[in-house]
Amino acid sequence: MSEGMANTTLPPQKPKRNLPLWRHVLVRFVQAGIAIFLLFHLYALVLRVLPAPGTILMTQRGMQGEEVRRDWTSLDRISPNLVLAVIASEDAKFCEHGGIDWDAIGKAREYNRKHDGRKRRGGSTISQQTAKNVFFWNGGGMPRKAGEAWMTYVIETVWGKRRIMEVYLNVAEWGDGLFGAEAAAQARFGKSAADLSQLEAARLAAVLPSPNKWSADKPGPYVRKRTGSIMSRMRVVANEGYAACVLGDDVRLALPKPGKGDAPRPEPVFEDLPDAPDEGEEAIGTSAEAEPALNENDVLNDILNSADETFNTEPLAEPVPEAPAAEPAPIDPSADEGGPAVLTPE
Repeated sequence: MSEGMANTTLPPQKPKRNLPLWRHVLVRFVQAGIAIFLLFHLYALVLRVLPAPGTILMTQRGMQGEEVRRDWTSLDRISPNLVLAVIASEDAKFCEHGGIDWDAIGKAREYNRKHDGRKRRGGSTISQQTAKNVFFWNGGGMPRKAGEAWMTYVIETVWGKRRIMEVYLNVAEWGDGLFGAEAAAQARFGKSAADLSQLEAARLAAVLPSPNKWSADKPGPYVRKRTGSIMSRMRVVANEGYAACVLGDDVRLALPKPGKGDAPRPEPVFEDLPDAPDEGEEAIGTSAEAEPALNENDVLNDILNSADETFNTEPLAEPVPEAPAAEPAPIDPSADEGGPAVLTPE
């Protein structure tokens, strides 16, 4: 070794500065957030083609001692009547919005303010309910609701409407540990989801807002009334093409052909769904997970709360003025026996 190199001295290294604990925690927190964000999107990509293995709500029901029953079924093996029924009852603009129906949310907020919290109406879409069921849980406050809104747009982009409907009908809860259309159809009516009639599909859709309180196979007066309204709306959904993004353009519920000299068919108007009763066995009551009273200035939280409500009774068009209150005639189950209604191309 030369003398010049021997005399060369390295500059003193600066001592490594120890980061404070809070910065270590913050870095780890950010890294975990990024990892979770990426995992959510990777999971969404996987579920574009594979069945959802389960949901947090299914796990919760199992931990509560219920026997969870589900049987993943492709949309091709689910009666079109059930597709029409859930669109008619839960989200009439399913094929028109991009995941979140901001107009319905605005109407729900206005309705809730007028009723001062005594009755709540929501603007949650089928896409939002699917995102919540698959990726999240009930409750959780603003972080969960904001995540739900984001994942709603993700699945709208990655999955498309038909896949969203397929997943929704396979993870929706129908009470007593039943999840998905096939398990519900078998338990409630003793038949496959492919064979559901109009009446049976409408009854399954009618109980979705409160599946552990309302019964599809033994309906009370309110569920029967709600079922009748849904069946009326199903005809509009089918004949006006509001389910075309799922069922195609040529699906129509069979209607009598107008004869010569008959008056033209009136413009279709959605019948408004009845509000749930305030008391009695079918009253929803106050949820144990109800949100605390809102601050009037908390606009974002108000919007997220209205978007998260699943009891969506907003009609597509302005409802016809109501006639004097009268007890509706009960639906005759015998009129719907003999299997699913015929779906015919026009």
